[in-house]
Amino acid sequence: MRTTLKQIAEETHLSVTIVSQVLNDRECRVSEKNRQLIINTARKLNYRPNKVAVGLVKGSINTIGLAISDIRNDFFSLLAKSVEDECQRAGWNVILCNSNDKHSSDLSNIKMLADSGVSGVIFGMASESTAEMAQECINLMIQEHLPYLLVDRYITSDTGGIVCVDHVEGGHMATKYLLSRGYKKILCITGPNNLIDSEQRLEGYRKALSQFHVPYHDELVIEGKYTYESGEECISRVLEDQISFDAVFAFNDMMAIGAMKRLRENGIRIPEDIGVIGYDDIFMDSFLEVPLTTIKQPTEKMGRAAAKEIIRNHVDYKNNETRIIYKPTLVERQTVLDRT
Repeated sequence: MRTTLKQIAEETHLSVTIVSQVLNDRECRVSEKNRQLIINTARKLNYRPNKVAVGLVKGSINTIGLAISDIRNDFFSLLAKSVEDECQRAGWNVILCNSNDKHSSDLSNIKMLADSGVSGVIFGMASESTAEMAQECINLMIQEHLPYLLVDRYITSDTGGIVCVDHVEGGHMATKYLLSRGYKKILCITGPNNLIDSEQRLEGYRKALSQFHVPYHDELVIEGKYTYESGEECISRVLEDQISFDAVFAFNDMMAIGAMKRLRENGIRIPEDIGVIGYDDIFMDSFLEVPLTTIKQPTEKMGRAAAKEIIRNHVDYKNNETRIIYKPTLVERQTVLDRT
């Protein structure tokens, strides 16, 4: 069992109040002899302070709540590791919550984190979140006096602190790369239409088409769910509808990998028949049978920056206007040919 202040008090024949004051390094009237007795007894009994209890007194437990949407997605796994690495460096802790992309779980997780006394929340909202749902989560964090940062996903640009990537540039970069290599009919598998990151990548896609004087076709844009399964499903629907395309731009790597699997199952070769480009640069990309060309998000930098910002500014829960916007980069591998 964990040693308590009461046990140390009984062992030293001193009051719990005096023991608590000494072990929490607070000023108190106690002789040096008794101070050393308390410290030595605490060591002998392997006493460790209850950080939650101490935090409740101090108003902070030096712990960050990390609420993400899907830990199965390597992007969020790496984000979580980066947050944890930065917290360990700073002597802080992390409580990880996973919503499985459900808004109701986001709300439950925020309430649990508030009850746990965390010092702030890094929030990657569920992909099903509408503007109203996202605002409900934000209002709850403000109501609970929780400093927060939105990471990767957000609804509008005025919903508090944000750490993300320039997704317009990312969408433009991916599409421009395909067009510059001779692809003309680029199937675009977006993320959920309610998320601004997906909307911005689509804006970049359209910008590149216009730049290369390639017409935009509604039938070449299909909504995905940022999951491996939705990549498979989107390709199945396009093939069933006999829509002609020569390349795929998937708005995350999980969908790109699902799309590649379904294409191969239908006898379509990558990159000989269809070029594919993803978005994120997750760990498995370089180990695929045909390594995936993709747009890299600096996920580790994002996680560390978000953790640093919460640690530095966790007292202010109302007026966080942090805007940390990273530039994406292109990672060339083997799923795109030069057809020019």
